[in-house]
Amino acid sequence: MKIACGLRHSIAFRASRRGGKSGTVVFFALGIFAALCVCSLSSCSGKVDASIRNDSSARIALRIDVPDALATRVRQISSIPAKADLFDIARIKQEFAGRKSISLIDVSSGSTNSLTAVLWIPDLSAFVRDSSLVPAGMITYDTVPAYGSQPTQRELAVNITRDNAEAAYSLFPGMDEVLIENLNPPALDKDPVSAADYRTNLETVIIGKKAMPAFDACALEITITLPKTVTSAKGGSASGQVFKAKIPLFDILMLEKPLQMALRWPE
Repeated sequence: MKIACGLRHSIAFRASRRGGKSGTVVFFALGIFAALCVCSLSSCSGKVDASIRNDSSARIALRIDVPDALATRVRQISSIPAKADLFDIARIKQEFAGRKSISLIDVSSGSTNSLTAVLWIPDLSAFVRDSSLVPAGMITYDTVPAYGSQPTQRELAVNITRDNAEAAYSLFPGMDEVLIENLNPPALDKDPVSAADYRTNLETVIIGKKAMPAFDACALEITITLPKTVTSAKGGSASGQVFKAKIPLFDILMLEKPLQMALRWPE
């Protein structure tokens, strides 16, 4: 997945003024589809690659690169000092330390504006049942009984709406509280502005016209490799065992429509 997320505390997410708790958008920014790093203002080059295995475990590799022009603006509107790393590696490790259903295998920062990380989920079923991270209905992982000529299948589905957006934003620890406050995503607002009004706010106040081209290039790019051939896919395209999707950052911040994905494959 390419994750449009990338700020120093962006990957060590503290609850925003709306009172959420510390947690993890990134991937799972889209549940297991994205280290939800449904995150924040970040990179034109954020990539998340997830592999699901026959034993229902999953490995997620993240790579985030924030363009210099956008990184400068991110520092200006957040609590990150001008020359500091965007990503707080120590904080990321600390916030993952107490989790049992998802583990941080590796994390590093190759430059002040980049981050790579590897996450491990030993059991997708247990992860989905972990109500401390995943609210009911946001991510499901089920067995679909055989019917007709169709064999028994597995189904992984993600449904992110304005009702569960705050939990989705907190799936991957790391959003800077001040940054969220300044971005003021309509997805987290009880009385959201229209898409047109929010874009105007971004251009004139939050991001600025000079940084908007970089912002508009930001997207969450998702690649999921399944243990067997995809039999049906929603919210992206599938070829063989590989599912791909691309979601603009603006759509993630707005959530005018739910972000929905669903995959099935033979058990």
